[in-house]
Amino acid sequence: MECKNETVRLSLDTIKEIIAKDEPDVEIVSFEEEPGSGRGDNYTSMLYRLRVMGMKQQKNTTERVKWQRAIIYKVLPDSRERREAFKSETLFRNEVAFYTRVWPALNALQSRGRRVFDGVARIYTAREDLIAMEDLRERGFQMGDRRVGLQLEQLQQTLSALAGFHALSLALKELRPEKFEELSRRGGNGVEEAMFRDENADWYRQYYRVAANNAIKMVSEALPPMAKERREDVMQRLQTFLHEDTFFHTMSKLAAAQGPLTVFCHGDCWTNNILFREESGPDSKVVCFVDFQLSRVGSLALDLANLLYCCTSGEVRRVHMTSLLRHYHLHLIAALEVLDVQQSSRDPATMWNVLTKEIWACGRFGLGLALDMLPISTCASDEAPNLYEDEEASEKKEGAQGPPPGGAECARLMTDLVLELIDNEAL
Repeated sequence: MECKNETVRLSLDTIKEIIAKDEPDVEIVSFEEEPGSGRGDNYTSMLYRLRVMGMKQQKNTTERVKWQRAIIYKVLPDSRERREAFKSETLFRNEVAFYTRVWPALNALQSRGRRVFDGVARIYTAREDLIAMEDLRERGFQMGDRRVGLQLEQLQQTLSALAGFHALSLALKELRPEKFEELSRRGGNGVEEAMFRDENADWYRQYYRVAANNAIKMVSEALPPMAKERREDVMQRLQTFLHEDTFFHTMSKLAAAQGPLTVFCHGDCWTNNILFREESGPDSKVVCFVDFQLSRVGSLALDLANLLYCCTSGEVRRVHMTSLLRHYHLHLIAALEVLDVQQSSRDPATMWNVLTKEIWACGRFGLGLALDMLPISTCASDEAPNLYEDEEASEKKEGAQGPPPGGAECARLMTDLVLELIDNEAL
C-alpha cells in the first residue's frame, strides 16, 4: 500500500494480489483510476473506480488474450477532520465486520438452492482501511437519482430484496441462534450500532441541533393553511420530539429495541445505496445494496422506515403505503418458507400484525433520519461536501456541523412526513 498524508490507495502490487486470489492465470499490466462517486453521493468515505488491464493465459494452450476488470474501492476521507466529524473509522470497521463475518454467515443459509437474496456485491478484500469490490456497473446496475427519489416499481423491487435480506437474519436466529448472538452482541465479532447510542449524544449534539432547527423552520414556513390550534399542535409535537435533551436518546432507544423482528439491518437504506438494473430474465436480480457502514441489529422496521420515509414523497405514501407494506410482507413470508423457518410467529397473519405495530413504533425513527437525509437527497451537488478536495483545503474548513439547509422541495417533503406521522398518531 502507498500512504501519503494518511491516505490509502491501491497500488499495482496490491491489485495483482487481489486478482491473483481469483484468477491466478492473469498477469496484471496496468490500471486506470478515477473518482467513484460525485459530490453528494457519499459522505463518510471516498470511492475510486479502477479499470484493470492484463493478459490471461488460456487453458490447455500457450495463447494469451487481453483481460480487463472493473473494481470499486473505498477508503477513509483524506481529511482527518472529516473522518472525525463523520466518525468514519468506526463506520468503516462496522462495514468490514458485515462483509467478513455477518454476510458470510447469512449467505451460508442459502445452500442447496435456497436462495432468497443476492443483493451484495462481490468483495475482493475488506480490512480496516480499505474495501475493494466488483464494479456493479459492469453488470448493468445503476444508482437512482437521489433528487427524484424512488419510483413505485423501484420501491417494490427494493422491498422484495429487503424481505429476502431480512429473512436470512430471522432464519439465522432460528437455525443457528448461537451464531446470531455472537454476531449481534455488542463488543463482539459482528456489527453494532455505530451512531445512535447514548454515549455519542454529545458528539452529534451540534449536528442535530442544526438539523433540528432547519427542520422546525422548514415545517413552520411550509405548513399549509390550517386552524391556529392545529398549527400550534403540529409545531409543539415536532419541537418536543426534536428537543436536544431527549432526541438522541429517543433515537438510540428505538435503534436498540429488540423483539421478534430483530434482524441485521442495512442501516442506511436510501437512494444512493440501492442500485438497480433492468431485468434480463426470470431469475435475474435487479437490486443490489451497497454501503453497509451503518449496519445495526434492530427491528427490520428501521430499514423500512428509512426507505419509505426518506426516499418517497407524501403523495406516494398516501396512495401506496399499505400496498407496499403488503408487498414486503408477502415476499418476507415467501422467503421464510424457502429457508424452511418453522416458528409459529411466522404465520402470515401474526407476522402482519407484528410488522404493522413495529412500523408504527419506528415512524419517529424515520423522521429522525429524515432530518439530514432529506436535505442531503434534495440538495444540488455543488452544495454537498467534496470529499475529494485536497487535505490543505479541507482543513481550512470547520468540518461537518450540520446537513445542508433544505430548499423548497425538502420543506415540502419534511412537512408532509410530519403531518402524516401526526395523523397516524406516531408522533
